[in-house]
Amino acid sequence: MVRIDGTLSFLSSAIALRVAPTPRVTAVPGAPSELLGITMHEGAVVAVLALGSGRAEMIICRHSAEVFGLVGPEVVQVGLFEPAAGNGGAIRHEGQDVQPLDLAVVYGRVQSGVRS
Repeated sequence: MVRIDGTLSFLSSAIALRVAPTPRVTAVPGAPSELLGITMHEGAVVAVLALGSGRAEMIICRHSAEVFGLVGPEVVQVGLFEPAAGNGGAIRHEGQDVQPLDLAVVYGRVQSGVRS
């Protein structure tokens, strides 16, 4: 469960692999705004995507067989959550339905080089 600028979302364990301290990031000139830069993680160069204003931690994610870092979301809680009844892929948390964070759109913009 993450909070991005006040909005709760969640990442499934199939996407969010671990949480790590935010590393030093090297900017990539001309990159889309969501691509904060690149960094080394466990001996590999990974892209670092930014969603929101937070920078306290980096979530290591896997999407389309690629590993990347995600900074901006504040990790609120980890664990198992109940699915929300009749609400697609949402989960139930403290009486509210929480939608999954769709990284595919942001990741697609970064891959295509589209600046927002």
